[in-house]
Amino acid sequence: MQHKTTLHKLSCGMPLLICANHEVELATVDIWVRTGSGHEPPAVNGISHFLEHMLFKGTAQYGLGEIENRIESLGGVCNAATSLDFTHYYVTIPSSHVNTAVEMICEMIRSSTLEASELEKERLVILEEYRRKQDHPTGILFEQMYATFFRKGPYHQTVIGTEETIQSINRDQMMDYYRHRYSPENMALVICGDVTPAIIDKVESAFSGFERQLTALHHPPPTEYGRGILNHIDKPTGGEVYVTWSFPAPGLNNPGAILDLDVAQFILGQGRASILHQQLKEKQNLCSSISTYYPTHIHDSLFVFIATCAPNQRNALREGLISEIKAFLANPPDTDTLARAHRLLRSSHLFSMETSSGTATNTGYYYTLTGDTAFLDKYIRNLENITPESVMNAALEVFGADHPMETMVEVSVGPESN
Repeated sequence: MQHKTTLHKLSCGMPLLICANHEVELATVDIWVRTGSGHEPPAVNGISHFLEHMLFKGTAQYGLGEIENRIESLGGVCNAATSLDFTHYYVTIPSSHVNTAVEMICEMIRSSTLEASELEKERLVILEEYRRKQDHPTGILFEQMYATFFRKGPYHQTVIGTEETIQSINRDQMMDYYRHRYSPENMALVICGDVTPAIIDKVESAFSGFERQLTALHHPPPTEYGRGILNHIDKPTGGEVYVTWSFPAPGLNNPGAILDLDVAQFILGQGRASILHQQLKEKQNLCSSISTYYPTHIHDSLFVFIATCAPNQRNALREGLISEIKAFLANPPDTDTLARAHRLLRSSHLFSMETSSGTATNTGYYYTLTGDTAFLDKYIRNLENITPESVMNAALEVFGADHPMETMVEVSVGPESN
């Protein structure tokens, strides 16, 4: 099954992507803004996430809570998310009310008031979110993993910001960020589900006359990776240590090896039949869990192994992981192993596209990061062309044939070893 996206260009300059599917009478309207923590000046780190919260707090036409109440009264749901590379806002609603969803999204994007009193209330909410994250081992782990691994570059800063920046961001700064980053050329509107071509005219009308000039408010330095670092954060976690091992890997700015590394991560660390689960957990009993994580960021990215283990097992687990990586690099996957990874990856991809919201998320994500629809439209077809040799070549580029420890960064959170 091939995914197919229809791309239109609105008169305001914003791309409109439509994926029609009439099996269920639902539609998702999802607007993607190419701005996240990687685009923020350090003094206002966290402003993308803060602004995401504020766009639900009232517009020129709708007061506090009216947009969410209106959507819910029609049987819909709305939400948003912020990341390193993007922010997006979406509404899933019965398709008979898709025009209302377009109106609500448009109003938020064009006319949010960012009231100062609501900003202060939301500041307290975000500070509480920040503090909860500091109390959660995986929250600290991933924050420290990115900060340690990316010594410089767009991914050094955290998405939520620091307590200092959250406390200091003011309305003028937020309005400036909103006006300079939320411009038509820096966004894409995705509509998926039970819609007809008539939706194009509705969107065109809603965004008619929308004009803002995109401004780069921050120019991060090129990515500089940390290498050969062991960073442990001593913190009570209930007994176990949470560990990541990160390696430099290509992002979507260099898409050639993305699918090969997707396959490699499924062979190595996805599912009970994966190499690391079988060797390090089941056979050697070195950990209670182990898996792989390969996020496809737009810029230079990372390939990560994630595990939990007893404090006194961390060194042995590290040695076991390096041994398994070297063994993997010495032996291309056989036909059965490759076929299993292919089935799992294909199923995972198709399951993620089952709903209108899932299709919108995938469509918006890959278009925002690549500026094209080809990566997603051809995903399954290109996946079928992956070979053992291409997987090994991609893995060798990431892990290196002889000395993986030289490029690896280890971050762990938990009690010190006894």
